[in-house]
Formats: sequence, C-alpha cells, structure tokens
Amino acid sequence: MEKSYEYVDQFDDFFLKDLDQYDDLKIYRFKDFDLQRVREFLRFNQEAFGQDAIDKFATIFQIYYGNIFLLKERRQDAKIVGIANFSRAWDESKLAYLSDYAIAEEARGQSIGKEFLGIVLEDVKNQGFQRVQLTVDPDNDPAVALYESLGFKKDKFVEKLYGPGEDRYIMDLDLDQLKRD
Repeated sequence: MEKSYEYVDQFDDFFLKDLDQYDDLKIYRFKDFDLQRVREFLRFNQEAFGQDAIDKFATIFQIYYGNIFLLKERRQDAKIVGIANFSRAWDESKLAYLSDYAIAEEARGQSIGKEFLGIVLEDVKNQGFQRVQLTVDPDNDPAVALYESLGFKKDKFVEKLYGPGEDRYIMDLDLDQLKRD
C-alpha cells in the first residue's frame, strides 16, 4: 500500500495523516494558540521530560518558528499520545533539528512511535529539508535503536553536552536515506 499525505483542516489543528495501522490515531501539526491545547502539550512534555521539559515560552516560539507534531487519538477531547518538535538550523538551511520526541508510556512497544516519526520525517523532507539531527542519551537503548531503524547514524559522542553526567550521541539522518517499512 502506497502511503500519501492528505492535508485538511480539522479541529483548528493542521491534520497531517492517520497512522496506517491504527485507525484511532491522527497526526497534527500544532499551529494554533488555543490555551487549553498549549497546556495539554506542556503537561505531556512535563510527563515525558520532567525538569528538562520546555516551558510555555519555548512552546510558543516553537509554534511560530518550528514544527510541533502531535499524535492524538481520534476523539477531539483525547489526550496526546506522542510529540515531535523540530527547529531549523541557523547555519545550514536544509538541516532540521529534532529537539523533542516522546511517545506516551502506554503506547510504547507497539511500533506506533516508529510509524509516527517516519511520517513526520517524510513531512519534514517534503518541506525541503535534506537532513535531520538529534541528540540522544547513549544509555537510552530503545531510542537509539528506533532512530537507527529509521536510518539515523551516530555522528559523534559528546561528553557533558548538557552538563555533568549528560553525555549524548549526536545522530544524523540524510532524509534521502530514510527507512520506512
């Protein structure tokens, strides 16, 4: 089955695509400033990243100048199941940076995250980007394996990138090499 994109407005969000294997999950590009949705996004981010979660100021900035993708259940009042936040690199116009990516704990281990991120990466490519970079904790084996399964390569290891004990791999993906099953 060939996968394609259908763009329609729905619930003031920018509907991107359904997940193929999960009829009740939809992907949206978060482009509105509904305070309730911003709060919902911030709660999910806080649960996923704890003290390292972005705040409301960074969220508004990301809505204006980046891309926030939300994975939500079909119901309008449903909670967020996944997020992916991208920013544009200043010194390399065809490079996007994946700053936040998370899947709700109850949705992990079902290939939802891989399909979600694959669809989002295809959209980023369709926006004209050629590469995506991210940082990941080298001890987060499931995340590293997910990124590698999509074609990301470990570019380098950086000690103390975010401070003492905060080592990271920098991973890079040439979007022409994106692997989708």
